[in-house]
Amino acid sequence: MGAIISRRQFLIGVGAAFVASACTGGGSKPKPQGSGSLISVLSTGSPSNPGKTYFGFGLVTNTGEVVTGGSPRVWLAKDLTAHPLGPFPSTWYPFAPASAFDDTAPRSALPGTYATTLDVPGLGSWLVAATLSEGSDRLFGQAVLQATDEQLPAALGSKAISTKTPVAHTLKGLRQICTRPPPDPMHYISLDQALKNGKPTVVSFATPLLCESMLCGPVVDEQLLVYQQIGKDKANFIHVEEFLPGEDFTPPPATVENRSPAFKKWGFETEPWTIVIDRKGVIRGRFEGPITAPQIEAFLQPLL
Repeated sequence: MGAIISRRQFLIGVGAAFVASACTGGGSKPKPQGSGSLISVLSTGSPSNPGKTYFGFGLVTNTGEVVTGGSPRVWLAKDLTAHPLGPFPSTWYPFAPASAFDDTAPRSALPGTYATTLDVPGLGSWLVAATLSEGSDRLFGQAVLQATDEQLPAALGSKAISTKTPVAHTLKGLRQICTRPPPDPMHYISLDQALKNGKPTVVSFATPLLCESMLCGPVVDEQLLVYQQIGKDKANFIHVEEFLPGEDFTPPPATVENRSPAFKKWGFETEPWTIVIDRKGVIRGRFEGPITAPQIEAFLQPLL
């Protein structure tokens, strides 16, 4: 049976699991282990509302090897005895290589993410099972998805929270409001102003230098790729830093109390988050944890 973990355990655990895999020379393909090998399904465990739900996940063998590529089939069931819903097809999305960026922030060894869209029919706890065939071996693992009717931070279809975010146009100014080394340019407009200019917006909530999962650096880099491809004339691109460095360029300790005002206002408890907002300020894409440029662009393009 696959790992059943919390969203914070996932965001920290994927970093640890994939770093361990890299350090031990774990490959991208699992070793043959016979029919029906059990694997860990790493997901955020973050609750969702019923209906169409984005589900990103990673797969790791019991020897710590990262599974990449292929198209796992994903199933949804109320319990182990219930008839499963699905299969829901999933796709592997690799991160762009670290060599493509000048970012020197800590970087998770996670090479990408699997993603699918589930159709969650009701409230409560749901088992999410993933199956993948590798030659003669069939891999199987599961995670848990909580479906709730409570209002979630940045819920799909809700209005984006208008809040002022720091703006800078010089290297000195950017270093005061961004922990990415070097700082990224996606601090040229405040979020409250972006929501008024009639363009769609992609906003990340991340702290590249202090990220527990070491996923913030790669996620901001992937957002940066879309920014470079689409351009700020067509859409707004904003990185909301979780821990502002200030005038001495040194971010405060990474505690809940020290989170930036905008991060607190949106109500996130983990990082990174990537949100895609339409021209009217309505949230159309919501991603916690790993996300890649092609995924962001797929949600953004229809809004341009």
